[in-house]
Amino acid sequence: MLERRSIDIMETILGNPKITIKELELRTSLTRRKIAYDLEKINYWLKTNNLQEIKKDQQKGLSFPGDANEILSILEKKDIKGTLNEEERKRIIFFYLFMQNEEISLLHLIDVVDVSRGTVNDDLKKLSANLKEYFLEISYSRKNGYYINGNEQDIRNVLIMFIVEIIFKGTNRELLDFVLDEEIFEEFTCVCSRYFQEHQIILSDNNFLEICYIIAFVFIRKNNTQKWIEMDNQFEFHRYDEYKIAREILSNLNFIHENQEDYAAFLTSLMLSFSSVQISQKTNDYYLLKDFLFEIITKLETTYGIDIGDKESAFKQIYYHLRPAYYRILFQYPIINPLKRKIQEQYSFLFKILKDLFESSYLPNGKMVSDDEIAYLTIHFATLMKDKKTKKIYAYTAAVVCPNGTGLSLILYNELINLFPEIKFLQPFSLNELETISDNVDVIFSTRLIKSSKPVFIASPVMTDIEKENLVKNFYRWSNKSVCIDNSSIVKELTKIISNYSEIKDPLNLNKALSNITANYLIFDKKRRLPMLSDIMTEPLIQLNIEATDWRDAIRKGGELLIANNKASANYVQAMIDSAEGNGSYIVITKNVALPHARPEEGVKDLAISMITLSKPIKFGNKENDPVKYVFCLCAVDNSTHLRAMSNLVQLLDKKEFYSKLDRSVDSKEVVDFIKKCEKELEM
Repeated sequence: MLERRSIDIMETILGNPKITIKELELRTSLTRRKIAYDLEKINYWLKTNNLQEIKKDQQKGLSFPGDANEILSILEKKDIKGTLNEEERKRIIFFYLFMQNEEISLLHLIDVVDVSRGTVNDDLKKLSANLKEYFLEISYSRKNGYYINGNEQDIRNVLIMFIVEIIFKGTNRELLDFVLDEEIFEEFTCVCSRYFQEHQIILSDNNFLEICYIIAFVFIRKNNTQKWIEMDNQFEFHRYDEYKIAREILSNLNFIHENQEDYAAFLTSLMLSFSSVQISQKTNDYYLLKDFLFEIITKLETTYGIDIGDKESAFKQIYYHLRPAYYRILFQYPIINPLKRKIQEQYSFLFKILKDLFESSYLPNGKMVSDDEIAYLTIHFATLMKDKKTKKIYAYTAAVVCPNGTGLSLILYNELINLFPEIKFLQPFSLNELETISDNVDVIFSTRLIKSSKPVFIASPVMTDIEKENLVKNFYRWSNKSVCIDNSSIVKELTKIISNYSEIKDPLNLNKALSNITANYLIFDKKRRLPMLSDIMTEPLIQLNIEATDWRDAIRKGGELLIANNKASANYVQAMIDSAEGNGSYIVITKNVALPHARPEEGVKDLAISMITLSKPIKFGNKENDPVKYVFCLCAVDNSTHLRAMSNLVQLLDKKEFYSKLDRSVDSKEVVDFIKKCEKELEM
């Protein structure tokens, strides 16, 4: 049987036709030698299963000449016993102990995972050490044998985390099926599927499986251990349509328990956290979620100068993904986001800003938000901030398929339409829907390898520049076309340079030749360096101990610094005052600090922040944070270039030393020097 690493490499090759060894090295972070070793094992496995081997060509890269669907069929039927690695064994032991229906001895576990006594002992110790992070441990007693010791809700949350993790990977579902009775699970899936479809509960393929596995495990635990669920009785579950559906499902499953309402509430919480509804359905939490989002958008606009635009349109765009995220946070259900690190790197400042917002007072009862959840929300807010692209002529039609929920398909969709302007991308589909539209598409992009009669390309929803380049190259190798980019401006510049040094006798053919040459090169904008606070709030933009008659005069004095340094027009200063007329309380972003600003099109010339300190603090109309002593006038050119500087500023505003420095400084150089010193510490 192939090991996990070899399977991953094989799936990468199948999902990236004609990928080169070099590209495989970059994608897997493995050495050429390790890849060659795995390729030998893969080809041996293919040969023993009567399949064609992977071919290697110096010019065309790696390719599988056979039918990839045959490989997937064999992998789905694999017997995992005896081939489990340490992490897989620990998962199975956890699931087995979770469903505990008898005294579980070491011999039981040895038989389950099919390894030696010493190996099982090590697995138990390591699993117990891992579970301590969640305030759980593996204990042993003569009466009960081995069992999971800890709070029932913590045990349940770890179960949910493990199930979500396994379903997301899409390759280890057999770990769940290995310990779960097939007939019981089939009964749960049939009943849930019928009621979800009947009541238009929208679930991705993976979210549906997650709910079915979770409730199957939890209900079996109740039957075997007599341990039951206790839900938060302050949450009014009965007000939700999902609660009625949950009760119908339990009734159909003949589920009878003295705490039946708690189990209906638990199933309701899963549906709220893992399903989506269309905005047109106007659920009874519609206005709650609308107010929640509007509060965040207002804070983004007033505190950070991020213009989301029309709030109603933004709400319609993000509602589908915001609702389940809100309830996952509310019920503190874990979520696995394998793209977290990438998102934190590529959208670092927006991530920090949203983390700061969600850690403030916007969530009920001071609920915590995980970085995994913040990363997903970051992507959706980044989508709201993006400019609309012009339409192109389409050469292909493609489907985007993502079995994982939580908006990953939308994220991938937005990445792909930017990468391939000549491809018409249909709105994302689930695996179940794919069969109905496969005849209408030329190619499929998916987050993992899937069965299909059409070419399938594997793509991550969040890609580095190298991954984007490799994906585009692989696609055009498949299509037997050169890389298609808009190179007209490059050709124009090259022609101009050539004409400066020589006479052009045939401009038409020269243009064609240059166009063909440049089309063979991919050009991606590398991650630009966003300016820091000290780059845009320089010494000439700072004045200390200024007198102002009222809040309008204070904004005007700060705006005059922008005009004097050619950063904004007089119209922009008036626009800041006009904006403050309607949002005066909002622009006071924290105690004694105001951040007036207006839209870029209202007179911005260059990115800048001016700052004045007032000799006599002035009221701006914010009872909680008045009077204002420090006025920062933001002059943003777009929605993103100032994010790093604003992140720096917000972190400085949390430091008492910053205010002390502003109060004690005699000139602007002292302030800028202090900011530069803090920036080095903040960004370490």
